[in-house]
Amino acid sequence: MDHPETERSDEAKPAKRHRRAPAAKGRVRRVAVTLALEAERGFAKADATHLFARVAATSPLPTGKLRAELIPDSSWKRARKTLGPQASQTAARLSHILSIAERIWGNEKDATAWLNSPHAELEGAAPISLLRTEAGGRAVEALLAALEFGFPV
Repeated sequence: MDHPETERSDEAKPAKRHRRAPAAKGRVRRVAVTLALEAERGFAKADATHLFARVAATSPLPTGKLRAELIPDSSWKRARKTLGPQASQTAARLSHILSIAERIWGNEKDATAWLNSPHAELEGAAPISLLRTEAGGRAVEALLAALEFGFPV
């Protein structure tokens, strides 16, 4: 049972998952491989624009400022149709984390709201703010796994 000080509202609680079906595991693996290959080739700027717009829908920041938090304006402006390697990695990381959060919360709105909200386990940082680096992405992914499988957070 949750303690009152750690209790979350119904909107913030992830959907209950007891066991992941084998098909879901395969789908997640395919998405991760697809994102890795896309990042290697270069993430399409149009796809990244759409991704940032989806996440910004529940953010207090406008899309451009949210994107600039993860991909510097200079890198964004320099890219034509395809982002450079580092920006592509960041966009792929965000896409991967968003897909995991959507699976846990069951919808995009709650998943993006979680990404944009400060979290005590991340020392008060919003999960999206840590996605600039691989290490930050791994910390957010570990937190999502703990939430999904009911580990204490």
